[in-house]
Amino acid sequence: MNFKFKPLSQLMLALCLSLGLFLPMTGALAGTKADLNTATIEQLEAVKGIGHDTAQNILDYKKANGNFATMNDLETVNGVGTVRLKALNEAFMVEASKKNQK
Repeated sequence: MNFKFKPLSQLMLALCLSLGLFLPMTGALAGTKADLNTATIEQLEAVKGIGHDTAQNILDYKKANGNFATMNDLETVNGVGTVRLKALNEAFMVEASKKNQK
């Protein structure tokens, strides 16, 4: 058997690059932080340590109380403690101009 590795390696590179186009990228992975006030449940769940329940609690709190003014406002959300707040701070920020919008 005679294997040719060059075409196979090119195929693998093409596959890896094409998969990257279909995978959602959070702000943390892209190098910029996403705005917490516009974050989707999928973006929140993508943060290590944030499960579906905590992500839903964040969205429910925002719906009931309006946008977050600062990241520290997350401490009032059920399920967000010091560790989760730190993880969320690494992936998100609060855009000041949107803090009073509902």
